[in-house]
Amino acid sequence: MKGLALVPAVFFLAAPLVSAQEAYGTIRATTRLRPDGSKCTTIVNPDTHTAEETISDAANKVLKKTTYLLGDGDIAVGAIFYDAKGTVVYKASYQRDGAGRVAEAVFSAPDGHYLGKRVFVYGAAGDIATQVVDYDANGQVIAQAQPAAAKSSKKKH
Repeated sequence: MKGLALVPAVFFLAAPLVSAQEAYGTIRATTRLRPDGSKCTTIVNPDTHTAEETISDAANKVLKKTTYLLGDGDIAVGAIFYDAKGTVVYKASYQRDGAGRVAEAVFSAPDGHYLGKRVFVYGAAGDIATQVVDYDANGQVIAQAQPAAAKSSKKKH
C-alpha cells in the first residue's frame, strides 16, 4: 500500500524534469566532405542560438572557424569569424529583406570599428543573388558590382 502512495509523489517530482527537458532543443551536427579532402563540420545548438562551422584540412587540422548567431527559425543574424588559432578576425551582422534573404552584410573588426558592407542584389527568380557590391568603411565602392557566386546566398547560417 505504501508503494501505491509513492506513485503520485514520483510523478509529481518527475514532472519538472520532463518540462525542463522539453524546453531544450536537439543539437544537430553535420559534416560535409569537400572535393579537396577538407571537411566542413557544422554544429547547431538551439539552446545557445548558435551554429559553429569548422573547416578542417584532410589531416583534421583546423583552417578556420565561424560562429553564427541565430535568430528565430535558426536563421543567421550575425557571425564571428576566427582564424586557425581561434583569434577573431572579423564580425558580421546580416540584414534581411521581406523575403528573408540576406540583403546586406555589415563587417566590423574585432574591436568593433566598422570595416564596410556587402550588398546583395537579387534577380527575377528571387532566391539567388545576381550581383554583389562591396563598400569600404567610407562608403566607397571597392569594386564594380560582381556577379554572385553560383551558390545561393539564401543560406540559413
